[in-house]
Amino acid sequence: MMQHMTLMQEGPINTLALNRDCNKVVVTGRNVFKVCEIKDTGFVERDNIRTGKNSNLNFSCNDASWNPVDEQWLATAATNGAVVLWNIQKSIKLKQETVYNDHKRTVNKVTFHGSEHNMLLSGSQDGTMKYFDIRMKAAVMTFVSNAESVRDVQFNPHQCFSFAAVSENGTVQLWDLRRQDRCEKQFTAHSGPVFACDWHPENKTWLATAGRDRAVKVWDLGYRPVLEHTVTTMASVGRIKWRPQRMYHIASCALVIDSVIHVWDVRRPYIPHASFNDHKDITTGIAWRGSPDVLLSTSKDSYLIQHVIADAERPMEKANPICVTYNSKGSLTSASVDRNSKKNKHPTLPRKPKLESEDYPAVRCSIYVFENVKPTPAQVFRDCAQNYWLQTTTGKSLSEICDHNAVVAANAGRLQVATIWRVVKLLFGFSGLEFAPPSAVASVGSSRPVPVNKEESEPGDSSKDASSRAGTRHQSGNVAFPTQQTGQQSEPLVNGSGSNNSNSAPTSNSNERGVSDTSGGVSEEAESEVEDIDSQIMLSHIASGSHFNTSDFFFGDAEADVLNDFGDTSDSVQGSKNSGETDQQQQQQQSSQMDWILPCEAFQLRHEIKDRSPPPEHFTSHCFAGTRIEAQMVEVEDTTSALLCLPGSSSSLGTTCWSGVSNAVEMVYHMAEEGDVQTAVTLILVLGDRIRHLLNEAAVEHWILAYIDCLSRCRLWNTAALVVKLSQCESVQLRFDVYPTHCNLCSRALQRRGWLCDSCKTITNTCSLCHLVVRGLYVWCRGCSHGGHLLHIREWFARNTDCPTGCGHVCEFD
Repeated sequence: MMQHMTLMQEGPINTLALNRDCNKVVVTGRNVFKVCEIKDTGFVERDNIRTGKNSNLNFSCNDASWNPVDEQWLATAATNGAVVLWNIQKSIKLKQETVYNDHKRTVNKVTFHGSEHNMLLSGSQDGTMKYFDIRMKAAVMTFVSNAESVRDVQFNPHQCFSFAAVSENGTVQLWDLRRQDRCEKQFTAHSGPVFACDWHPENKTWLATAGRDRAVKVWDLGYRPVLEHTVTTMASVGRIKWRPQRMYHIASCALVIDSVIHVWDVRRPYIPHASFNDHKDITTGIAWRGSPDVLLSTSKDSYLIQHVIADAERPMEKANPICVTYNSKGSLTSASVDRNSKKNKHPTLPRKPKLESEDYPAVRCSIYVFENVKPTPAQVFRDCAQNYWLQTTTGKSLSEICDHNAVVAANAGRLQVATIWRVVKLLFGFSGLEFAPPSAVASVGSSRPVPVNKEESEPGDSSKDASSRAGTRHQSGNVAFPTQQTGQQSEPLVNGSGSNNSNSAPTSNSNERGVSDTSGGVSEEAESEVEDIDSQIMLSHIASGSHFNTSDFFFGDAEADVLNDFGDTSDSVQGSKNSGETDQQQQQQQSSQMDWILPCEAFQLRHEIKDRSPPPEHFTSHCFAGTRIEAQMVEVEDTTSALLCLPGSSSSLGTTCWSGVSNAVEMVYHMAEEGDVQTAVTLILVLGDRIRHLLNEAAVEHWILAYIDCLSRCRLWNTAALVVKLSQCESVQLRFDVYPTHCNLCSRALQRRGWLCDSCKTITNTCSLCHLVVRGLYVWCRGCSHGGHLLHIREWFARNTDCPTGCGHVCEFD
């Protein structure tokens, strides 16, 4: 029963080598050179070759190889460039048999032939390989690799005259011992230096290589080198060894950083089959002990360790059994372990048990693919670019363009962009709305001057003047509340609450004291009472919310209908008064009329003050007779709050209302910051001068160029040309005024102004249909560079969509 064993040495160990029976191992290093016997209980040291006073650099070894046929011979590669042959059966002082000093630099590798015990091969840092016959005192052949260094050499166990060599320039060379002038095959295996190679013990054409590019590659050298498998590791690989009796298993150790030994299944190259992490420093040598279950290794931590595969860690058991991925089209693929698979319960004939390498990928998985039926972002971009309206010069209004673009965005699934277009319509789509004259527009929250009367009074008609003044002064915006006259008295006006003002004094030709105006003019008290009634009714209108101006506020598309209904209701109320309806019916109609108005005052207005102080004595009533009444201005505080002001409307005092331009600019910058240059550029082109002066020209140019680049990638040439036309950027228009032409054969840009290609020396302006040179107007496609006569191309695309040359490109002809 094999077990885990360790043996510590005096210093770091560089390599190890096993004998033919795999019961002895030699470990070598700069200060270590020992032969140990492997027993079931542990390692037993047999010979320490480095003892004695005559130790020199020949005892410092980089590599060692035990003769597989004759166990008495051992070869080592010294750091001083010597290849030393040792006879293990002799005494310690006589063990050094022969020293070969044919190499000029350090020897990296030595190896014996698998069947010929006299054949020895070495590879050195000087870029040469030496073939030795141990019966002779010098090298028999020299093979030059034309590389800076040879890092590993291995005899082919299936062909006795062939060997492989790997170099630091990343190449692999196959040599024949019978021909030393050149190699039989040479190919580049890695992107960096190759440090190790190993022939497969069963497959005659497989060669494994490992290098600095952190990869172990398996090559099939049957007819020509073909890469069969690639194993990716986390560090540069220094040593590799195929696992005996396992077709797809190979062991590797790192040259730097990683001290773990991994056993890989080349069919599953990303997760090791087994791992040994007993060493604390870099592993320098590995060898299978003639069995697939036992592995020997040495390290710079001075330990020789025997590993048992049963004690190895299994990274696959710790791996996540579920994985999910998706492609560029939005399709989702998931793989998971199928734990519900039922085993076959029916009895079957006995068969040969499977090997471990065959059982390794025995995990049964289920793969589910979910295809995306929704359009991809690229398709959404293409659909929006093709269907957006970008200009108002086509006879479409801004509102129609916003509605169309909102529908296009909503159909493409971009609901946020569709909402943006609807908001833009609300902010800027009021071209058909009629504004009130500036005299009728009052600033919000400021004192509103209201004209009292500008008519002339005539003698003998004071009641008419008073009633006309009351009817003209009691106005709020465009909505008037006229007073009704019956004989010499006027009906009381409807206050803001919708009820009759019973406390208001009627308008008449006599004052409250019973003194009539004999001169036919207007008495002072009557004029004062009329003004008080007007002021009270005005304040009542303001308090009740009925004092508003349609040109100052905008509550939605149905405002005009509400105001018309309100005017119709006022007319109906006036008609009901004329027809003799009762006060209760009038009150109910007025209440239903004003139900939608919210009061703006927190407190009710106080009642009218009846007891007034008399006017000054020098203002007598006769002074007004036969004179012109001057227009008076009553300052009324407008406490109504505007919810939305119409774009472009301003008060009579010159105050500019909110127009929404700043919000549109913020939307453009927000969409650009989110990466949606399509929406940002489209908003700029549609709104034009409304927001262009508030944007940074450099940023606008950058967005337009990015959008044109995206359109070019999607081959939307017509849309890109339209964007360039509407961009209003000179740099953009100058940049895209000239379009490069390409050859329709070699696809290279034409250098001359003509249609001759300097690369393939052909004329490129031949018609794709009649195959004649076009001498007039030449129409060509920027996608495939094919074209022809305008008439021929027009007739062709009237019936077809593909290119007439048969190249398969779907040309766009507009």
